[in-house]
Amino acid sequence: MNTTKVLKAVLPVVVIVLGVLGLRALIASKPDAPRVAADTRALLVDVQPVTRARHEVSVRANGTVIAAEQVVLAPEINGRVVWTSDQLVPGGRFRRGEPVFRIDPRDYRLAVDAQSAEVQRAQLEVQLEEGRQRVAEREWNLFESTRAPTTENGAADSTAPSDDLALRRPQRETAEVTLRSARSAAERARLALSKASLTAPFNAMVLNENVDVGQLVGPANQTATLVGTDVFWVRVSVPLASLANLQLPDGDTPGPVVRVSQQVGGRRVERTGRVLRLLPDLDSVGAMARLLVAIEDPLALSEANRGSLPILLGSYVDVEIGAAPLESAVEVPRVALREGNRVFVMTREDTLSVRTVEVAWSRDESVLVTSGLEGGERIVTSRVPTPVDGMSLRTADDRPERPATAQAPTAMREEATR
Repeated sequence: MNTTKVLKAVLPVVVIVLGVLGLRALIASKPDAPRVAADTRALLVDVQPVTRARHEVSVRANGTVIAAEQVVLAPEINGRVVWTSDQLVPGGRFRRGEPVFRIDPRDYRLAVDAQSAEVQRAQLEVQLEEGRQRVAEREWNLFESTRAPTTENGAADSTAPSDDLALRRPQRETAEVTLRSARSAAERARLALSKASLTAPFNAMVLNENVDVGQLVGPANQTATLVGTDVFWVRVSVPLASLANLQLPDGDTPGPVVRVSQQVGGRRVERTGRVLRLLPDLDSVGAMARLLVAIEDPLALSEANRGSLPILLGSYVDVEIGAAPLESAVEVPRVALREGNRVFVMTREDTLSVRTVEVAWSRDESVLVTSGLEGGERIVTSRVPTPVDGMSLRTADDRPERPATAQAPTAMREEATR
């Protein structure tokens, strides 16, 4: 009984001691880990050489197409519409001076005839008065030759009849005034008659219409809205900083040439335009400057653009405005431009140099730098995990000898195998 109790107490202790001794033996017999030399090679990077050159630049922006000429037709006289053009429908086209619709002209023709008769009557009255005046002049001359009224002291009698009245000068002037008034009334009647036919003031297209034959119209009626087809305007918003590189129109100096384009389905529509003027206010949304650009033949109505898709009013278009070229600039890929306008340069000693550059122009895939880089330098286009000035760099074209320490692990593995 005592022996059993002793075994139960001692046996676990013996097992633990044997386990600890075995574990130490295993640790002691473990082979040493191979020593690998630290990789002291330079960081592998991609570089691209840069050069200074003259670069043509352009401002790229967006704009909205608006009408350059737009008019609401409203008759100046009252009357009933007796004829409308077949083109007086939305989308219809009119040339300058082509009639759009006509108002019944009969009342106005009668007014012209009546006023013409008044002119003739006034002319006859003037002729009669001229004859009366000649008779009065002869009678007055005869009267003056036979009687010369004087006062007691020999002075002329102030009560003698007036020469003007005796010679009927006021009566002739009254007849001439009546004639001028009759001529003015006749001209007004002819003008009213000419307004019975409404014509297009410029080459236009109908935007909307609200008139039909038989309709009674007057100055209060807006019968149709026409927009000019020769030129459309594009209202463009550009950054304020871009204005320094644009040659804005000034007097006889025209504005820069503009390329206006629009993607319609799978086709790209392009037109050439020119900057007309700088608008006096800023864009309320982005506080950007606003330019007015004119594009000719936007609806492709001329022979030169026939078959091309039109650029319609209200379209949102891309605009590229030619700017003054940068005479000496370095083009840097956008991927090489780091935060804070910095670039990494690989020097002639194959070390890293961190530069801060001045970006003068931005493009889709690159930027133009005017200071901070010189022609012939190599800029790093790949990622640099921890950039530090002076760190060693290498490119894929460099083929340095492999360090001898790199072969040590292989030799040790072969010895362990044996």
